[in-house]
Amino acid sequence: MKNAIKYMVGCLWLFCLACSDWLDVQPKSQVKEEDLFASESGFRDALIGIYALMGLPETYGGNSTMGFVDVLAQTYSSVATAYNKAMVYDYQDETVKSVVDTMWSSNYYAIANCNYLLSNIVANGEVMNESLRSLIEGEALALRAFLHFDLLRGYAPSYKMGKDEPAIPYVREITNAPVAQSTVSQVLEYILEDLEKAKELLEPIDPMGPSFTDYTEEDEYGADDYITDDGFWLYRKSRLNYYGVVALMARVYLYKEDMSNALTAALEVIHSGRFEFITDQIVADESRDYSFVESMGRHEYISSLYVYDLKKGRSELFFKDLSTYTCVMNAERKSSIFESIGLDLDMRSKRLFAIPSGSQTEYVCKYETGTQIPLLKLSEMYLIAAEASGDISYLETLRSYRGYATQPLPADADLQQELRKEYQKEFIAEGQLFYYYKRQNLTSIPFTSQTMNRDVYVFPVPDNELEFGDFK
Repeated sequence: MKNAIKYMVGCLWLFCLACSDWLDVQPKSQVKEEDLFASESGFRDALIGIYALMGLPETYGGNSTMGFVDVLAQTYSSVATAYNKAMVYDYQDETVKSVVDTMWSSNYYAIANCNYLLSNIVANGEVMNESLRSLIEGEALALRAFLHFDLLRGYAPSYKMGKDEPAIPYVREITNAPVAQSTVSQVLEYILEDLEKAKELLEPIDPMGPSFTDYTEEDEYGADDYITDDGFWLYRKSRLNYYGVVALMARVYLYKEDMSNALTAALEVIHSGRFEFITDQIVADESRDYSFVESMGRHEYISSLYVYDLKKGRSELFFKDLSTYTCVMNAERKSSIFESIGLDLDMRSKRLFAIPSGSQTEYVCKYETGTQIPLLKLSEMYLIAAEASGDISYLETLRSYRGYATQPLPADADLQQELRKEYQKEFIAEGQLFYYYKRQNLTSIPFTSQTMNRDVYVFPVPDNELEFGDFK
C-alpha cells in the first residue's frame, strides 16, 4: 500500500489545528508531534482535526454523502458533466476514477491520523485526565471503525456477495510495510472489536451516554460549561458519541446479517430516550430560531459532522444552477420516489426541496441551513429494527412521523419492498442508499437499466495500491 504508507508518515499537518471552539476548526500552522502531544489541548486538537478532514467535499462533506455515492444510487435525474459517467458506472473515466481514488486515499489518510492519535495516547496519555483520555481514545477507535466500514462497503464485495473473499487492509498501527487484505468477515470483526472497545471507554464518561440522565444541545451554555476542557465535552451530537457508536454497531451487524445483535443495538438507541422524531408542533415551536433541517438535527441526528460553511462550501457546490455538480431530482423522479400521496403528505417531500432565488429548478435544500451533515440518525435505527426483527410496526412508526399517520400500510404489505421505498425517501443526499442496494445484492435498482453486479457494486482499488500493495 504505497499511498497508504505515505498517508501514515505524512499526516501530521492535520494535527495542527487551533480551535476558537470545538466545532469551528481550520488549519493554522505546523506543529511538531512531540509538542502537539505534550498537553491535553494537543490531543483535543488532534481528534477534532480528524473530523475536519472528514468534512471536506472530497469525502463526507460531499462525495461520500450528497455527491458521488448518491449519484450511483440514481438519486438524481440529472447531473453536471463532471458526474455524467458516474451515472452509468464508468469507473474507468478519468474524472470518476479520480473521485474513487480520492475517497480511498482520504479515508486511509484519516485512519492514519486515528492511528497516530492512538499511538500517542499510549506514549503520552498521562498528560490527560482519565475521563478525557477515555473520551478521546473511544472516539478515535470509533472513527477508525467508521472509516474502515465505508471503505469495506465501497471497495469490497458485500457480506452477502462474498463474506470470505479478500476485502481491504484493516490498518491498526503506524507502519512502513504494506498491510495485507483481510477478508470481508475479518474486516467486520476488526470493526466490531474497535467499536466494542470504544463503547466500553465511552459508556461511563460520555454525557451522551447511559451514565448521564440529562444532556442538552442548546446554543446557550453557562460559563461553567466551558471551564472543563474549554467546552470540549459539548456538542456531542456533532461527533461519534456513545449512542453513535451503538448505532454504528447496529449498521455493521445488519451488514453482517447478524439480525439479533443488530436489533439489540438499534433498540438500545431507540429506548435511550435521547432522540425523538420531529413533529409539526416541534417545528412550529422552534421555527423562530431553527429551520426545519436544524430542528431535525437537534432531535433526530445521533452523530453528525459539523461543517462551518455548509451552505456555501457544500450545498451550493452540488445543488445550484451552474454549480460544479448540479445534482437535480426532477419532478418526475421525485413523484416516483414519494408517490402521489407522499408528495402532499410526506414532510420530506414538502420540506427538503426548494427553488433557489433566481432559479426555475427545484433542488435538495437539506444543506442550505445549519452546520450538520448526518452520519447516523434515529430513523435508521427504526429501519434496522424493522428489518432485523421482521416487525413492520417499527417502519409504521417512522412513516407516521413522516406524514403517513392516517395512511397505514395495507395488512399484506411486503416488508422488504416497503423498506426499499423508505430508504429512497429517508436518505436523499446522505450516501446510504447505494450501500443499501449493495447489501441486499439487488440485480436491478430504480431509474437505471444497468444490471447491478460485482463490477458496479465494487469500486476499483487505486492502480498504485494494486501495484505496490499487498493485494490478492
